[in-house]
Amino acid sequence: MTLRDFADPSNWSITSEDLELFNRRLADFVPPDSFDAHAHWYDLRHIIDDGKPFENPEVGYDVMRRSTKSWMGERVIKDGLYFGWPLRTVDVQGENRFVADQVNAHPGCRGLMLIRPNDDPAEVERVLDADGFNGFKVYHVFAEREDTFSSDQGEFLPEWAWELAHQRGLWITMHMVLPKALSDSRNLKYIQEQCRRWPGANLVLAHAARGFNASHTVDAIDGLRGLDNAYFDTSAICEPAAFEAIIRATGTTRLMYGSDFPVSELRGTAFSIGDGFRWVYEQDLDWDNWPHGGCPLAGIQSLLALKQAFQTMALNDRDCERIFSTNARQLLGIAPAPTGTLVQEQYARAKEIIPGGTQLLSKRPEMFAPDHWPAYYEEAIGCEIVDTSGRKFIDMSSGGILAAILGFADPDVNAAVIRRVQFGSMSTLQTHDEVRLAELLTEIHPWADMARFVRTGGEAAAVAVRIARASTGREKVAICGYHGWHDWYLAANLTEDDALNGHLLPGLEPNGVPRSLRGTAFPFRYNRLDELDLLIQEHGDDLAAIIMEPTRHVDPEPGFLEGVRERATRAGAKLIFDEISIGWRLCLGGAHLKFGVSPDLAIFAKAISNGFAMGAIVGTQQTMSAAEGSFISSAYWTEGIGPAAAVAAIEKMQRTDVPAHLATIGNLQREAWTKLGEEAGILVATGGRPELTLNVFEHPDANALMTLFTTRMLDHGFLTGGYFNPTLAHEPRHVDAYFEAGRIVFNEIAEAIQHGDVMERIGGKPKHTMFSRLTG
Repeated sequence: MTLRDFADPSNWSITSEDLELFNRRLADFVPPDSFDAHAHWYDLRHIIDDGKPFENPEVGYDVMRRSTKSWMGERVIKDGLYFGWPLRTVDVQGENRFVADQVNAHPGCRGLMLIRPNDDPAEVERVLDADGFNGFKVYHVFAEREDTFSSDQGEFLPEWAWELAHQRGLWITMHMVLPKALSDSRNLKYIQEQCRRWPGANLVLAHAARGFNASHTVDAIDGLRGLDNAYFDTSAICEPAAFEAIIRATGTTRLMYGSDFPVSELRGTAFSIGDGFRWVYEQDLDWDNWPHGGCPLAGIQSLLALKQAFQTMALNDRDCERIFSTNARQLLGIAPAPTGTLVQEQYARAKEIIPGGTQLLSKRPEMFAPDHWPAYYEEAIGCEIVDTSGRKFIDMSSGGILAAILGFADPDVNAAVIRRVQFGSMSTLQTHDEVRLAELLTEIHPWADMARFVRTGGEAAAVAVRIARASTGREKVAICGYHGWHDWYLAANLTEDDALNGHLLPGLEPNGVPRSLRGTAFPFRYNRLDELDLLIQEHGDDLAAIIMEPTRHVDPEPGFLEGVRERATRAGAKLIFDEISIGWRLCLGGAHLKFGVSPDLAIFAKAISNGFAMGAIVGTQQTMSAAEGSFISSAYWTEGIGPAAAVAAIEKMQRTDVPAHLATIGNLQREAWTKLGEEAGILVATGGRPELTLNVFEHPDANALMTLFTTRMLDHGFLTGGYFNPTLAHEPRHVDAYFEAGRIVFNEIAEAIQHGDVMERIGGKPKHTMFSRLTG
């Protein structure tokens, strides 16, 4: 096929059968107001010099629309992002001028400027301003070497282009080369480094990161997770696997439909073959004697592959709208950035039909910034969250209430869960994963012999207390920390008004808890052995268990945990360590391992399965055997997702030093918070530990100041507030971006303090009081 055959519309052959195929398979898939994020407009006179005349040399808006409408019908795409034809011998200035003229004649369209490494940056900047280009199209043919397919990306994407794109928020479309595309470590490293160095630039990796061989994208895409300025277009990819991998790794906000016009008008398809790929065009094969269909248009074949990916990934209409329209239009500034109106309307409705508005007190928006904090999310990947209004946030707050220690949607955990879902998450039998999980937990905790499983932390605590009571034949429990919502725990507030103030939410009313449980649960404060001694002195003969968090925000004083262990043994009570919040964050397994004190029982949830519902009770055989004499049973404790997730999460934590990473990120955030206060002249402090950081304002209006901080940081794309639980997905660059946004916000806070109008700036609605968990 010659370039003229390829590029000259007079040589294209589109038939009624193409339109029939589109209508039958794709008309209900392609949205009516789609946007094409990758297409070429060109003047044939700029790219072909063979001495032959052209019937119509200008291939722009009218030619493209006429040709694509012949096979897309009423779904023809009217608007898009266009750029010239990148050939080594092309008249670059002529192509850019042609595209600019075409784009400026059609308000819904935008253009990219062809650039070469040796172009004058000042002249490029002048053309950007004069012609209104939205960014650059770079291509390997402009590299200064003969074998341009062997070019590193930096050979055809100059550093000055990155700098301009960073300064101006420009779009760069890049078709990478090197034989293995994204799977080539040179390409992957370059993209990672440059996107982090120039965060204001938006890099769009053409052809699904050049996934013509799908495995090249599939195998390496996780290396781009969390790069919030790396995007992808679908142009000319004719297999679904690369699309699926991108959606799985980055969600639906990074992928954009592109036709790759005029490639879309050719009869042919690209397919993976071995460790490479091949384009096959109509003339390459004998179709006349083939009974199973003809050679499709590449544009149709690519859309069919995209549709298959949508079906495999179970995407919905809103996801489709994003990929075909919203993502590109918002990135180009054509469509307005989303506001929080929808998510606030949804929460207002929720409060009418759901008591309390949410299922978890710690997730109520009023706990952060009333009327501003988003209640609902659509996507959560790494440490990025997309709310139901379509806004993107970096989570610098709870990390899923401490559950997603590896980051949201961790690929290893998700893979195990998806496998279990595909092959059945519930059946008449159990999965063997629970046996493997019991083995892992008892291997990591050598003092433990057995394990039982539940699906929530509160259940784990209730079961542990039940086992302790069954084992000892006693009823009373001493508590130190927060252990859930069940009756056995809230009974502490039946004995004395607000007995749990130092452990839970001040003023909590135990309404609905049977009064008959009065006198069965008694709190003592962390690092106060004297208070435990008083409890044992008064209730020791009836004490079934001492349940406590081995640590939370501070380390135990020397001898404290040892003292609790000794007193429990002497009193004949079972010692239960609640590791639901702190477990896995300080060391592999329960934090008690770090302090060398072994309990009789330990309970886990949250991080044990990286956000999937799972809880565990491990203990000595002597204690755990009592479970067989008590009815402790639930159907959903036998489903398969929780154990599959927990096994995958723990095995990953065995391979990766997660605690060290959490400490590094946590320390960086604490340093950033302190520096923000110093620079703005505002008294702040940090509490807790790097793995569970507390941030506070030392000011009489601290609650209102934190509300203002949270509200304004939302505007900068951060979920943040009075605490930060780092995850494996957080990187130093997230803290750097948090700090830069925080500088702007702290300047306003300083101004608000000076003017005395903090409450006015938050609409008179400070956040509600959070849990007051004073456990160490």
